[in-house]
Amino acid sequence: MRKRTFFIVIFLLILLVLLVMPNTYNSNKANKNYVSIIDNQELVIDNILPLSDEVGSNSSKSNAMANIYYKFKIKSNYSKKAHYKILLETKKGKNFIDDRYIKILLSDKDDNLFKEYKTDSVKVITGLNKYKSKYVVHSSSLKDKGEEEFILRMWISDASSYDDELMFDGKLSVDSY
Repeated sequence: MRKRTFFIVIFLLILLVLLVMPNTYNSNKANKNYVSIIDNQELVIDNILPLSDEVGSNSSKSNAMANIYYKFKIKSNYSKKAHYKILLETKKGKNFIDDRYIKILLSDKDDNLFKEYKTDSVKVITGLNKYKSKYVVHSSSLKDKGEEEFILRMWISDASSYDDELMFDGKLSVDSY
């Protein structure tokens, strides 16, 4: 009788472990993408002359450089603090401008530059850190179920030789952890 009780207890413990383990695995897996971009759009620079940093960094939705001014939002659906990286993937090839000639600035919704963009010289895309073959535009965290709005400015550096056959094409994504 003792032997039988012992085996029943062992069986119940194994069953309990098997029931708990998949739920733990699934909940960790589900939390990997708890920050997403709202109003994401393709980032395209086409048929635009190279600009100085002064002109490119001061572009706004209201001027002629409107197509290098992108507003987007990220939102967390996680009930705790969510860490994220905003990533930029660029297309490569003979029809695309080399990434080293694309300038970039990122600010909050009130147009305050983030600290990594407050430097003496404006960053080119290739000056950003890389993560999973994409460029890290910004990394931070959101409070539980929070959201944040951004303004991204991009332009062709005046150090490039202009070729109206070339263009820039990129896409933003978010990786949360």
